Amino acid sequence: MSLNDCVARGRSDARRFVFVVCLALVSVTARASAQPVVPRLAREFRAAWISPTEGGDWPSRPGLSVEEQKAELSEVLDRAKADGLNAVLLHVRTAGDALYPSRDAPWSRYLVGRDPVSLGEYAGYDPLALAVAEAHARGLQLHVWFNPFRAMPPDDLGRPVAGHVTRTHPKWIRQYGKSTWIDPGIPEARRAVLDCIMDVVDRYDVDGVHLDDYFYPYLEEGTITRTVKHGKRRRRITRRVTLPFPDNASWRRYGVARRWTDRGAWRRANVDDFVRTLYREVKSRKRWVLVGISPFGIWRPGHPQGITGLDAYAETFADARRWLREGWVDYLAPQLYWPLDNYEQRFTRLDAWWRSENVLARHVWPGLFTMRVGSRNDPWAPEEIAREVEALRSARQGTSESLGHVHFRLRTFGEHLHGDSATFGDALRVAEYAEPALPPASTWLGAAAPAMPLLAPPSEGTVQQGTAIDDVARPSSLTRAIAVASPGDAVAVRWWLVQTLGTDERWHARLLPATDGPLALTPTDTLRMAWIAVTAISRTGVAGPAATWRVQR
Repeated sequence: MSLNDCVARGRSDARRFVFVVCLALVSVTARASAQPVVPRLAREFRAAWISPTEGGDWPSRPGLSVEEQKAELSEVLDRAKADGLNAVLLHVRTAGDALYPSRDAPWSRYLVGRDPVSLGEYAGYDPLALAVAEAHARGLQLHVWFNPFRAMPPDDLGRPVAGHVTRTHPKWIRQYGKSTWIDPGIPEARRAVLDCIMDVVDRYDVDGVHLDDYFYPYLEEGTITRTVKHGKRRRRITRRVTLPFPDNASWRRYGVARRWTDRGAWRRANVDDFVRTLYREVKSRKRWVLVGISPFGIWRPGHPQGITGLDAYAETFADARRWLREGWVDYLAPQLYWPLDNYEQRFTRLDAWWRSENVLARHVWPGLFTMRVGSRNDPWAPEEIAREVEALRSARQGTSESLGHVHFRLRTFGEHLHGDSATFGDALRVAEYAEPALPPASTWLGAAAPAMPLLAPPSEGTVQQGTAIDDVARPSSLTRAIAVASPGDAVAVRWWLVQTLGTDERWHARLLPATDGPLALTPTDTLRMAWIAVTAISRTGVAGPAATWRVQR
């Protein structure tokens, strides 16, 4: 049978995901009878938050030059990949600012510094576009992380500059204790925040939109002093009180005027409206982009029975259980920031409770307090995080629930803890991440699997990109292709999973981003490879059948 006959037959059988590979090449020969079994990669979301705030994962400090920022970004993403992660959650809007060029917000001071002399070097510079491209080149998903209603950063970087929301819309701003907030009770303010997020979804090829636990602020305390008169004597009495959030104006206009009688219920309705609208609008633009939220780990005290602590439902007005049950998120990452041996067993019990509320079988990928192992005050043992990862895996064993977790934060991976010569990331990679994993599929967003890739010999004009199988970091100009893989049907390909079986009889895997053109496979040393397998993975993470062929030595 000729190569053309094989290609024709493959196209006709694509809907049945059947394709017979025949390559009449000197360097490549298909031998179906001798094909090895291609191993399936594990599925687990392994992610870390990356933020410039409070010490900085990236940038490490404000005011670095553009070239320094680019160099640090490469190092950060290299570390994430080398240490076994497959996703990063990048903080792009910390507090009314932007780590990308925006018409609606000024450049973040975490990038440009407190008092930049000139922003000339930022002309044409797009840190987020660079981060997306660099993450994808390493096989990492990139989710954009927003603080939707925080108006000023926690480590105040000075007076807001022109274009900041505190100056363009002062009527939306509420000063609350030490924090500055955009009032979620104002419909126009909620719409403006949504528009900022949707602008990023429209402009960038991101894999997810992520919100953390800041909706209404966590309660703060203040000091009240009053003078008491006793006869001719006066004395001052000082006491600590919980400060009320100053939204009386919006409550009267949008709450009382619309016949709300419970301010707490009205505040929750404002946040619910924001979350529901965000999910609907992201899906109307790019259905495959995941929407995730990381709420405080306790929904309400007593859920499950015996759990005490902060009431996020009543304090930050975050009804995260409802978001999960209604399907307004694709994943929830409850912040389980307690050790396994906590006196209430909060870590394991809360994980089980959140999973029990997951009636639509979305993803529940808990947040881990990884930063605590490097803390100067009462640090956790480094092995605590590995034990938590194992506990999450064990709890889901034998179920259809997806595996996953998120580390807070990435910089801990590069730290040498307690005098160890190896970093924390080294230890985790050797033990918990010894085998690579793909992020789990989100089949409710699209369950169709791509067909087996179509294979063809390289020819003039067909090589759109080149990727060295054993060196993904090489530039895309390589053209010494041994074969070209193209999508087999109409299901869009998001990633190519390239697996190689070496002459040492060991399999190696690389995840490569798909482009508009075919994938040109260009090994730098075919003598080290016996077989090559290529699998197409859809935008929703669904994998098709692998196409395999033998490298002729």
